Amino acid sequence: MALDIFRIHRSPFLLSMWLIYLFQGNFSLLSLSDSDGARFIKTFADVFENTAIRPVKNFTQPLEINLTIQLHAILGLDEKQEILTTYLWMEQRWFHDFLVWDPSDFSGKDLVALPKEKLWLPDVLILEMVDEDKSAETPYLYVHHTGLVIYGKPLRIVSSCNLNILYFPFDIQKCPLTVSSITFSDKDVKLHIKETSEEITSKSKKVFASKGEWELLQITASEESVLGDWGSFDFISLEFSDWTKPSQSSSLVMQVSMKRRPMFYIVNILIPSAFLMLTDIVSFYLPAHSFDRASFKMTLMLGYSVFLIIVKDLLPSNSSHTPLIAIFFLVSLTFMVSSLFETIIIINIIHQNAKQRKPIPAWMRTIVLNYGAKLFWRRGKPPVYHQISRVPPATKITVQDCEMKSSLSEEIDVLQALLNRIAEGVEEIKQGLERHDQERELEDEWLQIGHILDCVLHSVYCIFFTAFLLTLAVTWLM
Repeated sequence: MALDIFRIHRSPFLLSMWLIYLFQGNFSLLSLSDSDGARFIKTFADVFENTAIRPVKNFTQPLEINLTIQLHAILGLDEKQEILTTYLWMEQRWFHDFLVWDPSDFSGKDLVALPKEKLWLPDVLILEMVDEDKSAETPYLYVHHTGLVIYGKPLRIVSSCNLNILYFPFDIQKCPLTVSSITFSDKDVKLHIKETSEEITSKSKKVFASKGEWELLQITASEESVLGDWGSFDFISLEFSDWTKPSQSSSLVMQVSMKRRPMFYIVNILIPSAFLMLTDIVSFYLPAHSFDRASFKMTLMLGYSVFLIIVKDLLPSNSSHTPLIAIFFLVSLTFMVSSLFETIIIINIIHQNAKQRKPIPAWMRTIVLNYGAKLFWRRGKPPVYHQISRVPPATKITVQDCEMKSSLSEEIDVLQALLNRIAEGVEEIKQGLERHDQERELEDEWLQIGHILDCVLHSVYCIFFTAFLLTLAVTWLM
């Protein structure tokens, strides 16, 4: 705004340069009697000397100050210290009752630029500031012949902001910026916003230069009164009206709403974590009776732990809130640990119980082998050695079948004794094969129980993890 006025009024700028030269004390090269600048200085010499007094003729009336603010950039947001750094342009306008002239008296000059030290300036500050303003100084201000003073300056604001990082990295932060006078109460100075919230937001988005992590959504502005701990102080009589009674200060409260751009965190944090969790889910399809499955899950869990250590610095830390993404990582690690425990239990069921040839409890046989097998479409495998080793009853050889008549010769008696020993050996082999078939069948049943329980636990794992993801997604995005 100030630059536009400067381009339009080139003649006033020449007068301003003349005044600046005069203020620096270089009077020897100029004839003050014939100079418009010299006459301007002489006319308003008292005004330039009394810069500590509010420029109003009636001290019972407050000085009205109109503010125009544009946000140019969001330089950074420190989640750990809850500090917001912004760069904005603030323009103040007020009327100086003692700095009014007729342009015809000064060669038609209706606008001049003066050093800001020569006029009274309002002590307008941002109440949330936690560090000094390190922006460039603007040494001049503009004065219209009607007494309108235009003072614009850039501000690098380092302010405190109460952050809510629960929905990181899909969070929207709202940080207040309260513009108020530190010294004057609302009886002395009143602040007004010149533009509406929509106009401030629209103009700020046009000049918004930052394309970093934060996107500007909206700026709302309202006029409020802040209750101060200071009393009403009269700078003319230098007396306190009532120090014990707190006064109100006119203020302008702005709320900057900004949204984080989440793509960086999605690519570098969420997608790798999702791939690791997907790998853990797919690892259930490895053979349950193989020890490689347990070692694979332990390696995967170790890799996820290293991943969490790497991304730790990318996550915001706040004592009041825990972000949902941290809960997601914690629950994902918990699911990985539970899947490892499930694998250990299944391996123990398949190997430990089967090797020790423990009998299957009746309730387990009924629930798992009957109902569980039907639920997961699993059928029991027929024992391999049972059909091979079973000797038909018709071929059973007994001692009676080998008895011969007593009238036979001694050779036949020897043959009969040999056949008896062969029959006893065959009987022992048959009984051994039957015991082996029973043990094999028991092992197959334990193996089938392990597979069915693995399917059950895998289904429970997927159901609970899917429910967690849906709940997190609804809470995150809605």
